[in-house]
Amino acid sequence: MKNILNKIPHIGKIHGLTHTRSYRFVQAVLLCILIFMAVVVGILPAQHALEEGQIASETIFAPREVIDQTATRNARQEAENAVEDQYERDPRIVDEVAETVTALLSFVYDLEREPIEEPGETETGVDDGADDQDGDLESEPEPDIDGMVAAIKEFDPTVDEHTAVALLTLELPELQQIILNVEALILEEMRFEVTENNREHHLNNLIAEFNRLDVEPAIIGFLNDKLRAEFRPNWVFSPEKTAEARREAWESVDEIVIRRGEKILDQGEVVTSTHIHQLQALGLLQGSVAYGYYAGLAGIIFFIFAVWAYYLYRLYPKVYENASSVLLLGLIIIVTIILANVSINLLEQPLIMPVTMAAMLITILFDVNLGVFFGVSLSLIIGLMTGGEFNSVLLALVGGIVAAFSVTNVNQRSDLTRAGLIVAGANFVLISGVFLLGEGISVSMPSLQRVLIEMLMGVGGGILASIFAIGLLPIFENTFGITTSVRLLELANPNQKPLKRLLLEAPGTYHHSILVGNLAEAAAEVVNADPILARVGAYYHDLGKLSRPYFFIENQFSGDNPHDKIPPSLSSMILTAHVKNGVELANQYKLPPVIRDIIQQHHGDSLIGYFYHRALAERTGKDQLLEEKFRYEGPRPQFKEAGIIMLADSVEAAVRSLSQPNQFRIANLVKKIINDKLADGQLDDCDLTLRELNLIGDAFVRNLAGSHHKRIAYPTEQELANASS
Repeated sequence: MKNILNKIPHIGKIHGLTHTRSYRFVQAVLLCILIFMAVVVGILPAQHALEEGQIASETIFAPREVIDQTATRNARQEAENAVEDQYERDPRIVDEVAETVTALLSFVYDLEREPIEEPGETETGVDDGADDQDGDLESEPEPDIDGMVAAIKEFDPTVDEHTAVALLTLELPELQQIILNVEALILEEMRFEVTENNREHHLNNLIAEFNRLDVEPAIIGFLNDKLRAEFRPNWVFSPEKTAEARREAWESVDEIVIRRGEKILDQGEVVTSTHIHQLQALGLLQGSVAYGYYAGLAGIIFFIFAVWAYYLYRLYPKVYENASSVLLLGLIIIVTIILANVSINLLEQPLIMPVTMAAMLITILFDVNLGVFFGVSLSLIIGLMTGGEFNSVLLALVGGIVAAFSVTNVNQRSDLTRAGLIVAGANFVLISGVFLLGEGISVSMPSLQRVLIEMLMGVGGGILASIFAIGLLPIFENTFGITTSVRLLELANPNQKPLKRLLLEAPGTYHHSILVGNLAEAAAEVVNADPILARVGAYYHDLGKLSRPYFFIENQFSGDNPHDKIPPSLSSMILTAHVKNGVELANQYKLPPVIRDIIQQHHGDSLIGYFYHRALAERTGKDQLLEEKFRYEGPRPQFKEAGIIMLADSVEAAVRSLSQPNQFRIANLVKKIINDKLADGQLDDCDLTLRELNLIGDAFVRNLAGSHHKRIAYPTEQELANASS
């Protein structure tokens, strides 16, 4: 990416914008939209121009599982309509019917029966007329029948005179017993559920019971007439219970689901309204859009994208803040989804899952934790695209995890092929296990053929994933300026043109670079830096010496030093120029940016002490010499590996100058060099701690002591011959 961007005018301003929050927000929104569109394209069904009554020209299957809302609503409406009106007992009605039927009897019972005044009786009770016929016997007054009948008819105009008189002739205890019997019969009969439908039945039962009473027929007739008029159901319509019953009936009907792969229309079948509703629900009818489905899908994609962003923000802040790295991850995800679409829809082989390819690429370009995380999350997206098909989701999930761990120690591109075979083997075992889980050991020929095809697809998917990873890896490396361990190990090959030139044109520098690489690799291992980057960066750190190799002492085999014949300032210019020349050669040979950074930073802005002090000696009595003219242009090392190579370069050159190197002298020299670099500020920007510097120094001493050990001086043949004589 940097290589491409650098060719665009004013790219510095654009590159500065990539570090702003606004740019990252816009980038995230665009990536989220692109990922959503890539998923939607894979599951967007073909639409059909059909109308009710037409003949279907092709067989149509459901591409996904969806709820048939229309059919579900109709079924629930039918269940609701089938619910009858609900009733509940009203205890007041029983009492009201009993009171109404016996109201007249109770009135008669409570009626005051006043005696009738005899003719000639005074207010004092003395008769002014003839003497009492019986002498001393008192006469009993007779009741006012007509008055009481009139009172009864006034109370209930429906009663006739004969019935009223019959009631008046009853004794009060007898009348009270009739009232109690009538009330008891009504209460007994109305303990049942009396509704409009069975009212006549219960009414007839009561009339029959009334007729059995030992009462004057006129009174029974009156009671029957009153009962017919007043008898009504004690179970009345309940709006609340009816609504609750219908709601329960509505909810008791399960949603009608159109299953994935279910046949909707057969070729030659007449299209009905039911078919139209199903096609609309699936979004298969021309002009219909399943808005709810796509809104739900957008929500899920956004949620997964938010989880990705939060994961990077919390655990990989450097990746999160690097727009180029985020773009690379987004491209890998989009390419993976596109390949999954091709596999599922065009090839109709959902078991060829490119998630393994994504896990391989992310692991190699970033690290294994990111590879596993995105492998697992991408398997969820594959589940959406396949309609939740279990085998595909399981294969993508396990394949992604296996793929990530199988490329953690990739040393060359052919190792990706080995990783593909590992994934293929894992797919084979997984598909076999799923098959045995479902079919058991009793298999039929069709099921055996099916599982063999699935196994072939699973094995082929693993191999294809490694092939695609091998093809895409160099594209991503070159485009985004990422240097993987695979690329570094390729650069370590002695047949690389820059290294061959060093070997032939500057053999001393080549040998020095190899030794520096050994030191840097050993030091990087003890401080958890990248040992491969440290070693390969050391191989190329002095590439600029190819421009004037004979000006550097390791390449001066004749003993003549050209610096003895030129001013110190010119010597300083020649020495410092090898950094700039190295960067130019790195660009020429298209070396990775990190190697160019090591070349540029391996001397930092340190002082060329020998020529600076020589110049000072030659300028005795003159103005003070500017120290900046004898310093490298820098910058100082910006990362651990560059700082380690700076120290290894200085240490290796210094130890070679020792006349009688031993472990003690080497240790003192290493310590002095590290302290000098630290005091000069050369290690301020590379995040190396004092503890790590001590570990680096120990690693240098161990390595140098082993290569500079004391050797035995073996006698020559002449010395042996002289000794024997």
